[in-house]
Amino acid sequence: MAIFMGFAGLHWLLVLPQSELPLVKNLAALTGILAAIGAAGGLLYMHKCYRIPARPFWNHWQAATSFGGNTLSLGALIAGGVALLAAVQSGGDTAAVLQTFGWFVALGLVIEVVGFIAHAKFNVDAEHEGAASHYIQTTTFGKTYIARNSILGILLVSVIALLTLNVSGVFAITAWSLVAVALLMLALVSRALFYILVVPTTMPGDFFWRKKGFEQHAKDIGLADVVDMGVVSDRH
Repeated sequence: MAIFMGFAGLHWLLVLPQSELPLVKNLAALTGILAAIGAAGGLLYMHKCYRIPARPFWNHWQAATSFGGNTLSLGALIAGGVALLAAVQSGGDTAAVLQTFGWFVALGLVIEVVGFIAHAKFNVDAEHEGAASHYIQTTTFGKTYIARNSILGILLVSVIALLTLNVSGVFAITAWSLVAVALLMLALVSRALFYILVVPTTMPGDFFWRKKGFEQHAKDIGLADVVDMGVVSDRH
């Protein structure tokens, strides 16, 4: 990430003057490429940081779809906003800008949808703490979970509709502004759920609901007789 931020800053400083000197243009291209490589590496290792076997709720490839989907959708949102502003100031084709970056937003949302569906299926009947996390997600934070999924679905349909109809003008800019606000809300709520719902069942103060592996172990060794363990003993 330091490589990305350093070379992205240099790239920005080199392109701002809009110099036609070959040396400056070549350096701008080089720093842009190095920044992109740094960003890709940062995403890869950020994903690997969360693939922790001791935290099953994170240890799923959905972490990659979340980070990757956000990169495409939020990245296109920022880059598209800058390009749209430039097009408005120069009298360029704003519709072409919206179409180009809009498809990246749509692709990012599709990737997130696929990841969320697979993640839910992975945790719903699992015998590890991921099942407990998913249970809390659909009960205690059920309304937040439904809201996140609803926003994601509505956003995806809306973006595809805007791209298919190829809207332009003031209506297009207004509609895409609303999409941008909803996209930021989606990212905030999704990230909050990602961190809040990690249930550390291997630490003191464990949460053992629906953790079938622990329940059976507790019954086998007599720990289920301790009331505050939250495990019901066999009654036969």
